[in-house]
Amino acid sequence: MMRILVLAATAVCIAAAARPGAAARSTRGSHARGEPGHTVLDSVYTDSQATRAESTYSQSCAKCHGSTLQGAQDGGPLIGPDFLANWDGMTLADLQDKIRTTMPPDTPNTILPPQVVDLIALVLARNHFPAGAAPLTAEPERLKDIKIVRSHP
Repeated sequence: MMRILVLAATAVCIAAAARPGAAARSTRGSHARGEPGHTVLDSVYTDSQATRAESTYSQSCAKCHGSTLQGAQDGGPLIGPDFLANWDGMTLADLQDKIRTTMPPDTPNTILPPQVVDLIALVLARNHFPAGAAPLTAEPERLKDIKIVRSHP
């Protein structure tokens, strides 16, 4: 019986090691309950996405949120503790929906889905969350699986 338990434990360890990040996700225990399995700390966007978003941000967002994302008279900050406190525990799908359906206020629903995820990447980059090798996608199910957290790397 003991040998079977040891073999089973070894198999679990090998399987977890074969999947990058699997051990970290399994410690959360929330994914099985339908909660997000990843956070913005898991390198969920690329640097090139954040760079690509800068022109869209300048054209569509800076007039309300300021050129540095610090916020302005007509729009709150998109970086820093206030932004993170407001979005803590929400998902990137929630942020995508907010941008897509309400931004910019004078012409909502005009930013294309690829531009929206690039803008999300820019917000993550400016909040000092780590970039990765795989780009963030506009797939709602994928974005629902990524939780915004206050913690910084």
